[in-house]
Amino acid sequence: MREDTRADTQREITGLTDLLDTKGHVACPGYAKKMLFRYNRDRIRARPFALKEWDFYQIAQGDWILQLTIGHVSYVASISAWLFNIRTGQRRGFSRLKPLPRSMSMPLNPETPHVLSAGGRDYSARYEVTEKTRRLVMTVSGKKDRVDIDVTLNNNPANEKMVIATPFAGKPNQFYLNYKENYWGAGGQARAGDVTVVFDKNATALLDWGRGVWPFTQEWFWGNATAFLGGRHFGFNIGWGFGDLSNATENMFFYENRAYKLGALKVERDPADYLAPWHFASGDGNFDARMVPFFDNYSETKLLFIDTHCHQVYGLFSGAARLPDGTALRFDDVTAFCEHAENRW
Repeated sequence: MREDTRADTQREITGLTDLLDTKGHVACPGYAKKMLFRYNRDRIRARPFALKEWDFYQIAQGDWILQLTIGHVSYVASISAWLFNIRTGQRRGFSRLKPLPRSMSMPLNPETPHVLSAGGRDYSARYEVTEKTRRLVMTVSGKKDRVDIDVTLNNNPANEKMVIATPFAGKPNQFYLNYKENYWGAGGQARAGDVTVVFDKNATALLDWGRGVWPFTQEWFWGNATAFLGGRHFGFNIGWGFGDLSNATENMFFYENRAYKLGALKVERDPADYLAPWHFASGDGNFDARMVPFFDNYSETKLLFIDTHCHQVYGLFSGAARLPDGTALRFDDVTAFCEHAENRW
């Protein structure tokens, strides 16, 4: 099966701009390489309980993946930490849902120093962001799940990111503001049940920061890699299937803290077999990669009218990305993922 993720243009935002106009519509749809959109939440014009906001971190150390989430969908908050092995499938962690989280104050900007915290009877979660570090702390003292996580990521303000403001066709009061940043190096450890993982300078990480008012039913594909290429920082972010992409896509690659925009992707995959090879190629010829999958981190949630399904497929990526001067950055067997999500929430 071939999927064409073509966008008509790749509109770059280069100056500070309000995300929403006075009618609650996306003022300037497009992408940026740092947070140039002012998230003016007070201008949202949507039905109650339509807003969704989250801060999701993923940290990798060898075959171990740590995923941390603090977020909400207006009517319920979700706080979770999962530690799993992409080779053995071993999995430990916790998840808590908190109804009607009126007191949760999600930050308006992922780059400015802030503290985001949430907690309950037997758990606490806290993200502490400064100009130089991001400290991620979660603890659980429940009888069935004991967790103790304290990890610090290096925070380089000069690091370029993927930022995109996406409207939804025919739904002017719906939008998606997304910010993704890759990180190299960490410190600390995660203990979940009988598993302990120590994170060091070889760890890699990413932040997925999302704010938006969406249709109740959505589907998307998202892939990301954070790696060392010849000792240098390298990564990429790809995605399609979500919102009106006629102004920009979220396709980029990263090298030595700089971001390079990619055009639309042509994707070949077998929709009946997530573990069959995938092929990604940008129409501008600046990115070509094949993924040989080896692990499907499948998850689902069914609760009342909430119904979510996600195949987060990990594999070995090989291919090349081309810099503006024509230099080809070749990579072989980079461990990364591409996920397919179908949600009703």
